[in-house]
Amino acid sequence: MTRKDIRFLNFLSLRGPNLWTYRPVLEAWVDIGELEECPSNTIPGFVERLCAWLPTLSEHRCSYGEAGGFVRRLQEGTWPAHILEHVTLELQNLAGMPGGFGRARETGVRGVYKVVVQAWHEDVTRACLHAARDLVMAAIEDKPFDMVATHERLREIAVKHLPGPNTACIVDAATAKERGIPAIRLSADNLIQLGYGSRQRRIWAAQSDRTSAIAQGIARDPELSAGLLVSCGLPIVDPDEDRAEPDGRGRYRLLVLGGTLVAAARMDEDGGAADVTNQVHPSTATAACLAVRVVGLDIAGVDVLADDIARPLAAQGGAIAGVHEAPALVPHLHPASGEPRPVGRAIVDHLFPNGDSGRIPVVGITGSSGTTEVAQWVTEFLRLSGKFTGLACGDGLFLDRRKVESGDCGTWRRSTQVLMNRAVEAAVLENGAEVILGQGLAYDRCQVGVVTGIEPARHYGTYYIEKPEQVFQVFRSQVDVVLPGGVAVLHAADPMVVEMAPLCDGEVIFFSIDADLPVLAAHRAQGGRAVFVRGDQLVLATAAEESPLLPLAEITFLTGDSANIRLNCVLAAVAAAWALGIALHVIRTGAETFSDDPVPSFDVTDPFVPITHTA
Repeated sequence: MTRKDIRFLNFLSLRGPNLWTYRPVLEAWVDIGELEECPSNTIPGFVERLCAWLPTLSEHRCSYGEAGGFVRRLQEGTWPAHILEHVTLELQNLAGMPGGFGRARETGVRGVYKVVVQAWHEDVTRACLHAARDLVMAAIEDKPFDMVATHERLREIAVKHLPGPNTACIVDAATAKERGIPAIRLSADNLIQLGYGSRQRRIWAAQSDRTSAIAQGIARDPELSAGLLVSCGLPIVDPDEDRAEPDGRGRYRLLVLGGTLVAAARMDEDGGAADVTNQVHPSTATAACLAVRVVGLDIAGVDVLADDIARPLAAQGGAIAGVHEAPALVPHLHPASGEPRPVGRAIVDHLFPNGDSGRIPVVGITGSSGTTEVAQWVTEFLRLSGKFTGLACGDGLFLDRRKVESGDCGTWRRSTQVLMNRAVEAAVLENGAEVILGQGLAYDRCQVGVVTGIEPARHYGTYYIEKPEQVFQVFRSQVDVVLPGGVAVLHAADPMVVEMAPLCDGEVIFFSIDADLPVLAAHRAQGGRAVFVRGDQLVLATAAEESPLLPLAEITFLTGDSANIRLNCVLAAVAAAWALGIALHVIRTGAETFSDDPVPSFDVTDPFVPITHTA
């Protein structure tokens, strides 16, 4: 019996960088059955029905690189999985999530495809995928489809799950390319972590972790805040007075950050706003900043009643009507008239001044083998250098060498827990192929990315991976996320790993047991760094200069390592430590003293374990 239908076989939520893109995506495995024999140009009326329901598909560029490209593909003939991708993206756009990444790729099984779409929130994207499936099938079968109801339902789901406008504008500004600050959503509402580990800051809508409970209490008590403002000589509106433009005065909203006025808007009766930032009289700006300082807030909105914001308040009987600890940013972002103000960027610059990225050193480690050992070694080097280090690897979850969880913790969830921990000053995170394929990386970028080596055949048979080039795409993800100022540590004896070197945005350090590999010679000829074995010495080299670090005989970890498996791990770890800028004498000491003996487990009754070490 033939089946002409689209069925979902599986969903993978890739919450971080993955083999498809840097952004979180939802990967759906779909089976189109006998529709494999039914491209769009063979179904009478299909293109017309689809475009009537979704006329904005005409803006999709697709492979032609211009508006109308996707409709052209529909007319020439394309398959349901590809159509599902574009319809899902357009439904997300209508739900309030414009743009986005999408791909549709065949697997080795006839009729089975991977449909990948950017996922701002998994629940929203999943709903859009299901709605897209129903819409495409209705167009194929020439059945009715309620587009209006679908649009409304998806919009409601998006509003429920996505961050509010205040939070979103700050996160967008933080993660923009020019700032590059990572973000982690900590709760189902608007609590967001910006930055990693000990360098992180937290926001909740337009409030930050600098907003004290005392200041909040003052701002929420009109009589208390009024008394404090009056004591400082500020003109205020009586708390009992009607605040809806008394005596015909205009209402203005001023946004103050860290003692500086950054935006101002005049509000009309309907809630609309007109930007007046450049018109605010200097004395009024000073009064607003003083009011915020008196209340004790770092980010605040100040309501001002005045006839003309360009004149001093005292000259027109103007007054401060309130100081708010959670100011609305939309009036400044989207005024009905006047210039929009980049208040999200202003808040980010306030929280992370002088170009601070909020990043700690993050080392990501992947490969077909040896990754857990390399992760443990790198962690030891970092610990000896004085950094409180979090480690998530195949042997457990560790905080400063104390095991807090056993078992395989080289996962997205456990790695994220390390990055959320305020005590962590450096993070070492192991990522196997299945993590990259099924979960995504926990970090957006890293300072050091290590690829120990690749055995393609070990990864065939899962996730529809069957070819060497597919395995290459998986592991290159670790190299793709190395920061421009970072380093990729690559195994020079593995040709597939060597091919990844040009993909790195930063520097490359090669490691190998064989000091005379042509790859090493070419790399060093261009001024590159390498770690290898020369005679009985472990050597660090920069261009033509070679510096012995220590004899192999002094590395007790290598005892009995006849197959050189452990030696490759040591070389990779030493290269990573060198990439991190750890002092050579520290690396030497770590290499001499490293032990893979079991470390003590976490004991919450231990009085010497600071509470702050938990996430």
